[in-house]
Amino acid sequence: MMLTRRMFSGLIAAAALITALTGAPALAADKEQAALALVKGIGEKAVATLSDTSLSDEQKQERFEQFLDSSFDMERIGRFVLGQHWRSASEEQRSEFLKVFRDYMVSSYADKIGSYSGENLEFKETTSLNDKESLVNSLIVRPNGPPVKLDWRVRQGDNGEKIVDVIVEGISMAQTQRSDFSSVVNKPGVGVEGLITRLKEQTGSAS
Repeated sequence: MMLTRRMFSGLIAAAALITALTGAPALAADKEQAALALVKGIGEKAVATLSDTSLSDEQKQERFEQFLDSSFDMERIGRFVLGQHWRSASEEQRSEFLKVFRDYMVSSYADKIGSYSGENLEFKETTSLNDKESLVNSLIVRPNGPPVKLDWRVRQGDNGEKIVDVIVEGISMAQTQRSDFSSVVNKPGVGVEGLITRLKEQTGSAS
C-alpha cells in the first residue's frame, strides 16, 4: 500500500515541478484568487529551479523542500493522516511522526527531480468549498499520454494559504495516506511507534 502511495506522491511532486505560471495576481481579492495564486506560485519557483542548469539534483531537491515547507500545511496533513491514532499518541510520538512524515513525503519525490519530459499543468476553475477552503482544479497535460486530473485543496489560515490535500483523478492523497497508515498502525504489535520506525526505514533515517 505504501508503495502505491509513494507513486501518488511522486506524481503530485512532479506536477508541482512542472507547473507554469500564467500571471498570479499580486494581491488576491478573495480566498479563491489567493488559493490559485499559491498553487501557481509553486510553479513559478519550481520552473525556475528546473531551468537552472547550474544547479545539481541535490540543490534542486533542497529548493523543492523549501516549496513543500512553505506551501503545504504539513502539521495539519500529518494530524489528519494519522487519524484517531493522533489522539492516543504521546507528545513525543506526535513530534517524531510529523518529522518523519515530512521526510517520507520528501523521499517520495526525490527520485523525480530532473525527470521533466515536456508535461504542462493547465489550470481550470477555482471554487469555494467553505469559508476557509478552496479547490483549485488543474490538468497535467502529457505529450505522450492522456491528461491527468489534479485538484488542490487550499486552506486559509492565520499564516496565509496552505495546501492541505491534493486529489489525483478523484483520489485524495490525504485520505489514501490515512488509510495506508491506519492499516499499518492497526497491525498487532505495531502501533504508532511501529509506523514511525517503518517510515524511518523507508526514508533511510533509522538510527
